[in-house]
Amino acid sequence: MKDSDKLRKNTSIHDGDVEIKAGPASAAGKTKMSQTVWRLAWPVIVEMMLLTFVGIVDMAMVGQLGPSSIAAVGLGMQIVMLATSAFAAIRTGTTALIARHIGAEDSEGAHLIARQSVTMTALLTGSTFVLFYVFARQGLVLLGAEPEVVNLGISYVRWRSFGLIFSLTTMIFTSMLRGCGDTKTPMYVNIVVNIINPILNYIFIFGHLGMPRMGVAGAAIATAIAQIIGCVLIVRVITTGNKKIKLSVTDNYKLRKKPVKRILNIGIPAMIEAVFMRFAQIAFTMILTSLGTATYAAHQIAIRAESLSFMPGWGFGVAATTLIGQNLGAKRPDLAEESGYVARNMAIIVSSFMGVLFFLFPVQFVSFFTDDPIVIKQAASALRLVAIAQPAMAINLVLSGGLRGAGDTRWVTIITASSVWLIRLSIAAIGVFYFKLGLIGAWIGMVSDLIIRSIMFSIRYARGKWKHLKV
Repeated sequence: MKDSDKLRKNTSIHDGDVEIKAGPASAAGKTKMSQTVWRLAWPVIVEMMLLTFVGIVDMAMVGQLGPSSIAAVGLGMQIVMLATSAFAAIRTGTTALIARHIGAEDSEGAHLIARQSVTMTALLTGSTFVLFYVFARQGLVLLGAEPEVVNLGISYVRWRSFGLIFSLTTMIFTSMLRGCGDTKTPMYVNIVVNIINPILNYIFIFGHLGMPRMGVAGAAIATAIAQIIGCVLIVRVITTGNKKIKLSVTDNYKLRKKPVKRILNIGIPAMIEAVFMRFAQIAFTMILTSLGTATYAAHQIAIRAESLSFMPGWGFGVAATTLIGQNLGAKRPDLAEESGYVARNMAIIVSSFMGVLFFLFPVQFVSFFTDDPIVIKQAASALRLVAIAQPAMAINLVLSGGLRGAGDTRWVTIITASSVWLIRLSIAAIGVFYFKLGLIGAWIGMVSDLIIRSIMFSIRYARGKWKHLKV
């Protein structure tokens, strides 16, 4: 029997609407695996690059208003991202379980999980909007924002919290589609959103086409409108399209104990991880805001520039989540493990290339956002430092994504929380408050965390206990 015939007999991988045959035992199988990973990853990479580009354009436009406006947007995003962290409970559980059901060719089970996720999302989004709208000022003050930054940031947080109703809904449908292996549809939706957002930024931030000049608030309003449009588009796809997941308003969305418990068994550790990470970032932010508005603005700009490297790693991480979940559902743990390693290796190559660019041309990257020489100098130094940790970041994104796809979210939480709180924050605090290293002292903590975490994820993945979890 030829190798190709053996491969066809051994396994099948679901890649959206295409069924690809592959097996890890041969060179042909590894090539097929790489192709499958790439087919799943590239739409996510494009999607996330578009999101990053919009974030860059946002920050570049807001940057023209001065360091206080940059800080207001940065701190406002810290608050808004808390909701995304809490939402990880639903999002992660949805993707992992739908991938398992699709791999097992259980359409009814996949649809049940999808409907339960919609109901849980509806309950979460409404309460989040009310909470963030009411406590916007208190949140900014808690983060250590200066009075001018607080005044600028309140309207930003309130408008973004309204947009969360729609962006979180979009995220849950995106999670469903990714669990099915469809990464292209979310990309198409985000292309539309990311074309609209910069145009609305130009109108609302600076006051064009008859609109008043709204500054920081205008950036939030533009984002909220774009998120509404994206939500309408993806809901239409899910309710009228021909995807593996198709929902209707007449379906039964009543919560049921068993599927909700399954979602939360996977999702609650993911939520705890995300919340721990978010509060760690808030603590990290408080360390930085103690250094003044200009330094925090430099931090925000360096993070925006570095986000260009997050996106490929995130894309390969999504591919690992989908393939590991589907192959475990299909009773192929060997193929699940191989897919994670292939995705990791591809991500390391791309991230390392970005690291070289960050190291060689940091000033060129950060100068896009601001012309303030003090901010540029600090941001460029931070970006050059973090360049050395780009391969580690790729490992973290892919292997943690793979472990989530297997449902091993408890260990992802333990690794992330312990590394961020014990390594990142402690070293950052020592670097800033004891050695007086400023922004660089804080970023040494971040780089140390990324490297330690990559080692811990690699050990957990290699042990293989995740291949035998029941979800």
